[in-house]
Amino acid sequence: MKLQQNEVAGYKLPKLGLSTCVLGLVLCPLAYISIGALTGFAPAFSFLTLPPLLASTSYLLFRFLSKLGRGSSSKLLVTVEIVSWILTIAFLIVVSNFTLLSEFERIGLFCTLFLLSTLVSLPIALICQTALEERLRQLPNTVAILLLLVVLLIAVVIATVYLLRMPTFP
Repeated sequence: MKLQQNEVAGYKLPKLGLSTCVLGLVLCPLAYISIGALTGFAPAFSFLTLPPLLASTSYLLFRFLSKLGRGSSSKLLVTVEIVSWILTIAFLIVVSNFTLLSEFERIGLFCTLFLLSTLVSLPIALICQTALEERLRQLPNTVAILLLLVVLLIAVVIATVYLLRMPTFP
């Protein structure tokens, strides 16, 4: 039985959403930089953290946005990808503490910037089929749907509560 176009689009949609979320997570440190989070730290912090962050973000974007079939998985490339993720996550953890935010405000700001970064990466994921989407096709469709719903639901709820909540300091 041949799949109709709506069934193919419905089958592809969860993986497309997940790839958009992953790209949003990769772009999230750049969102922190764009709102001026680095001004809350000494200039030496920027000089020490920006080169590894830009290298890891560039590498992850290169790996994920490369053409189909170019996403080879040698041990060295996987190791560099893991190190790049560690550097990106570590930067997010450190830079999210740039002002006197409570723990909930830190998480709320992260979710807000994550959703904005995900929204920015949506056209990229829609325009071109990427190696990331090809990698995510290995997931069963139900797992992809559940994972996408959990990630987006948690991020939307936390960002909404964060944005609608009264500020701690008047």
